[in-house]
Amino acid sequence: MRYVAKKKDKITKKDPKKELSGWIDYKNRVNNNEKKRVSASLTKLQAERRHALLTRLGFIILFSLCCILALGYYVSPKANVASVQVKGAPELNSKQVVKTVNISPENKIVFCLLKGKEYNKQLSDAFPEIEKVQVGVKNTNHLILTIKERPVIGYIHEGTGYRKILATGKVGSQVIDKNKIDKNKPLFIGYNQKVSLSEDIKVYASLPQHIRDQVKMLSGETRRPTQIVLVMKDNNIVIGNLSTIKSKIQYYDKIKSQLKEPSVIDFEIGAYSRPLTQAEKVKLGLT
Repeated sequence: MRYVAKKKDKITKKDPKKELSGWIDYKNRVNNNEKKRVSASLTKLQAERRHALLTRLGFIILFSLCCILALGYYVSPKANVASVQVKGAPELNSKQVVKTVNISPENKIVFCLLKGKEYNKQLSDAFPEIEKVQVGVKNTNHLILTIKERPVIGYIHEGTGYRKILATGKVGSQVIDKNKIDKNKPLFIGYNQKVSLSEDIKVYASLPQHIRDQVKMLSGETRRPTQIVLVMKDNNIVIGNLSTIKSKIQYYDKIKSQLKEPSVIDFEIGAYSRPLTQAEKVKLGLT
């Protein structure tokens, strides 16, 4: 048997210096990248801090300027009330309204604007016809009081004029001329006692709207305290009891359609009608 000798394996030798040099280069590259990342992070952090500092500084400067401007305005004449205008209540005396809330040229506009609720209470207490007051300003220092009045259900004669009767049952504070009253609202005449007037106002306000629209006058000259007298726009007179008139008045339209002349319609006990006498027509001014 022949023996064949194997070819001797080839042995590759590596240079240690070359291997070490490659490792060193790799580590240097890694370190350089780390340094770049750290440097970038520091630069970004510095930029953020600089931006935050500038923002705070800008806010402080802006706030300081606002304070200076506000202080300058406060000490200037522009901050004081130059005039007061009362709107929405032509019958009320504007000077009396302003005096009630004690507004003067020494008052600061900004403080007046903050006193809306206080003014509202003071004026509604002093003037029953006032329901709400809004405080506004025009041209920097001209104060405006806008008044909303309570609904009016009628008028009561007093002296040479009339006072408003409000939906609240109260009587207005001002006496107004006859030519300024709403002709569609009824007149309350002949009332000498506040109690009877108050009761009649409550009863009238409780009547259906289509009936209230037909009432021209309520008379306080009754035979009994429990009696109520309504003079209608068609010149009929309705007499009733305070406690039952609301339920019986619903028959008024049906009854009046059967009448041929102005009549008295009595709802106190049952319901019946009769023509007005001449004396009654004269007394109520229907002639």
